[in-house]
Amino acid sequence: MDRENLISIQEFCTLYKVPETFITSLYEYELIEITTEENTQCVRITQIKNIEKLIRFHYEMDINLEGIHAISGLLNRVESLQKRIKELDNKLRFYEEK
Repeated sequence: MDRENLISIQEFCTLYKVPETFITSLYEYELIEITTEENTQCVRITQIKNIEKLIRFHYEMDINLEGIHAISGLLNRVESLQKRIKELDNKLRFYEEK
């Protein structure tokens, strides 16, 4: 795997001032993916925006991990439905223009 697209959990936690146990808990709840590269646990750079959102849920809004898990599932479902609506809308426009 390309090391440029990864950040170690230790480095991430230092930058964001969160305990490593929080990141591990997010992994245990299947909210993020952890990759092991050269005996170092890392997260993908592409996950940072999502992890930032989860940090805000927990530390700013005081939502526990079970709540974060439920909220994330619902938000993912809403995003999927919005994508599907957009696809159907595009198909509808295509046929209306004919």
